[in-house]
Amino acid sequence: MKRFLHKIALFLVLPILLWGIAEALLPVTAFTHRNSEAICFVTKIPHAASYYPHIDSKMQAVGDLCHHTPYQVYKEEVWKTDEWGFRNEHFAFDPDIVIVGDSFMQGTSLSQDQTLAAKLGAVFDGKVTIYNMSPSSMSEFDRYLTMGILQKPKLLIFSMVERNVPEPIVLFRPEQHSTLKNAIKTMLGFGNLNVYLDKAFKQYSIKWLQSRINHVKGQGIPAADGSNMFFLNGIKDGHRPGDLMQEADVLLSYKKYCEQRGIRFMFLPMPNKETVYFEKVPFVKQPEYLLTLDSVLKARNVAALNTIQLYNEYRQTQSRYLYHLDDTHWNSNATGLVAKVLHRYITDGQLLKK
Repeated sequence: MKRFLHKIALFLVLPILLWGIAEALLPVTAFTHRNSEAICFVTKIPHAASYYPHIDSKMQAVGDLCHHTPYQVYKEEVWKTDEWGFRNEHFAFDPDIVIVGDSFMQGTSLSQDQTLAAKLGAVFDGKVTIYNMSPSSMSEFDRYLTMGILQKPKLLIFSMVERNVPEPIVLFRPEQHSTLKNAIKTMLGFGNLNVYLDKAFKQYSIKWLQSRINHVKGQGIPAADGSNMFFLNGIKDGHRPGDLMQEADVLLSYKKYCEQRGIRFMFLPMPNKETVYFEKVPFVKQPEYLLTLDSVLKARNVAALNTIQLYNEYRQTQSRYLYHLDDTHWNSNATGLVAKVLHRYITDGQLLKK
């Protein structure tokens, strides 16, 4: 009986083990339509960052709104991450500028040299060290400063997409964090062991098979004008009452946090695609959330780039799109435009002066 049970166990366990090994060793993008989903930690395997460190990946990616539809647009994406899982060629311990933001700043649906950090670095001719700490939060930035992982920069650029509202900073308290847990994270980080374990247990191959059987595809909302542009929320885009003042309060607290540490602060809002191309949604008029927020921030002396105004002026003379047709995020035209304006803003304001 024991021999029979042993054979049954072997029969069941061996295929699962082989499947897990295969899943762990396959290319990171084998079962996803773009890099940003492929390299994200999903399981509870202890890890120090949200994204896989030391990644060097290349794939033909498509957008989140139209994948597995006739409207998907293939884009060659090169992705490299540093030792902390952030999208940089290498880690910068003592940067001049740190960018803290969301998937826009990370460069979802962009290749490595098309991200804002890369474009801004190129405009500065490589003379300024820029560290892209995205996606992340001000609380995470505080943790890096407190632990001495990162030296304070001269300038911190915080960015967030229009539809979201930033959270207040939760200051890092080392005494409240387990030394054992940190030791386990460090141990599993050697040789990217936690990456292989995460890949093995998040079951992307099974989820891919299920999605193909069920014909899962992007759920983008088509533009009303019959073009090939798609939106995430369409006419449902908007904010709750009180969001604007809450966001202004939080951004002011970010500025004060930075001032207390001798860091200059500026806010870089990322307009919703629906706001930029409002006539295609269609909205009767352009949503005014970001324009109003900019006025409130000016009154509170919080430095901010009026991105939506910049985009509106661009569209008056240029026909090239600023966002991918099949994706929620901006394209390299937009990152190049914003990088040039940021360079002028930073230089004219002497924001990198000690």
